Amino acid sequence: MPSEMSKFREIVEVHMLRDEQVNGKWTCDCEACVHMRSLTGIRKALDVRPLVREIRQTEERFEQLPDGPERKRLEEHFFNLHDRLASVIAK
Repeated sequence: MPSEMSKFREIVEVHMLRDEQVNGKWTCDCEACVHMRSLTGIRKALDVRPLVREIRQTEERFEQLPDGPERKRLEEHFFNLHDRLASVIAK
């Protein structure tokens, strides 16, 4: 017997494919789709939070360093964190 969540996933998958074929994006407002979008938003928030925290910490350390190789390495890490954050948000 499938669980409620697996039923939602099956419904969402069908609706998502249908909507993307018709108008290029997932627009269904049925109960399953609304709940799944909410869960996706929560997951995204949980993925974003540690990245934002690390960006802030990196920025604080960066501001304290004098010019040199360590500061350059930290700057590169800072930019990579922003790229990762953008990637998570884009999902």
